[in-house]
Amino acid sequence: MDLKKLFYEHKKWLESEGEDGEQLVLENICSNQLTNEQVSMLVDSVITDCTFNCIEYAEIDFYHTEFYSCNFSNVRLLSAQFAKSEINDTAFIDMVFENCNFINAEIFDCVLKNCELLEVTFASVGIWNTIFENCVFNEVDFENAYIENMNCLDSHFINPLNLEKATKIELNVGTKENPVMLNTKDSIEWIMKHSE
Repeated sequence: MDLKKLFYEHKKWLESEGEDGEQLVLENICSNQLTNEQVSMLVDSVITDCTFNCIEYAEIDFYHTEFYSCNFSNVRLLSAQFAKSEINDTAFIDMVFENCNFINAEIFDCVLKNCELLEVTFASVGIWNTIFENCVFNEVDFENAYIENMNCLDSHFINPLNLEKATKIELNVGTKENPVMLNTKDSIEWIMKHSE
C-alpha cells in the first residue's frame, strides 16, 4: 500500500470536492505508520481495521469519517471533531476525549472502556447498542441526542448537560446477556442518580 499516493489522491479529492482524485480508504494500518500531516488529512475518509495506540492528537478532524472495526488504545484526543462521522464496531480503551465534538455522529455496536469524556458534545448524536464500561461522563452535552441500548457498566456522570432536551435516551442497566432496559424518563433518572 503506497500511503503517500493514497493521501495525495485524497488531498486532490477533498480540494476538488470529489471531482478529482480519490477518497482515502485505509485498511489494516497502525497509527505509527502515519505522519502528522497524514493524520491531519483523515477528514472524510473510510478507516477499516486500523489501530491507534499510545498517542495524543490535538484538533484532529474526523468530520464525516467512517470507522469500521478499529481499535483505539491509550489515546488522548483534544478538541477532536467527529461531526457527522459514522463509527461501527470499534473499541476505545483507556481513552481521554477532551472537548470533542460528536454532533450528528452515529455510533453503532462500539465498546468504550476506562474512558474519560470531558466537556464532550453529544448534541444530536445517534448511539445504538454501545457499551460504556467504567467511563466518566464529565459535563457531556446530551441536547437532541438519540440513544438506544446504551449500557453504562460501572460508569458515572458529573454535571450532565441538557438531559431534559435529549430526543431519546434508553439505557440498558443490566448486561448484554441479561438486559434491563429503561425508557427515556427512567434513564434520565438513573443518570441523575449516578451523577455527582
